[in-house]
Amino acid sequence: MKQEKLNARIRTESGKKVSHHLRLKGEIPGILYGHSEEPVSLVIPEHEFWKILHHATSEHLILDVAIDGMEPSSVLTLVKEIQHHPVTGDILHVDLQRISKDEKIKVGVPVTLVGIPKGVKDFGGILDHGAREIRIITTASKVPESLDIDVTHMQIGDSIHISDLAEKFKDIDIFDDESTLIAYIAVPKKMEEIEIAEGAEEGAEEAAGDQAAEAEGDKEEKGD
Repeated sequence: MKQEKLNARIRTESGKKVSHHLRLKGEIPGILYGHSEEPVSLVIPEHEFWKILHHATSEHLILDVAIDGMEPSSVLTLVKEIQHHPVTGDILHVDLQRISKDEKIKVGVPVTLVGIPKGVKDFGGILDHGAREIRIITTASKVPESLDIDVTHMQIGDSIHISDLAEKFKDIDIFDDESTLIAYIAVPKKMEEIEIAEGAEEGAEEAAGDQAAEAEGDKEEKGD
């Protein structure tokens, strides 16, 4: 994953009023913590942060943060959480965790399905995209932009789960449950309707056959 650069400065005041005032000025309150050091309150330029997010595949970014007023001024960080306003989507707060290049970290990585499955292309199947983000454990230098999963070989009824990814992604440990669904090729609706109709017809024929057999049996009993 590409390490983006971000500027920030130390924030000396806290509270809802201070945070609200910062947002009015186009700045975002944040906090930096980790590595057993004291947490540091930050101010982050909103436009600069949005620009980085706009080109990112996930909000779990690795950022090289240059902090004005702190030594060392450059800190490698992982974006642990971004709080958004539930209505407007505006960024309310950013949590940054100190990391080092060679330490293992747990981070969410987006899943990208690559190609058109045969079951979709040739038979009209429906591709169901399961988990769109997977939590992995690896070093900061080996975090991928995304996990690209080739689905071109998939036929109707085929599925891919997290347990199927270990062979391809050997440099990372996947934290999420192995049974989690990644992709599935479902039967197209028309085919489902045909199968249901055929099943109903077979059921009706069996029922009619049973009724005829019962009627025949009744006749034989009366004849006796």
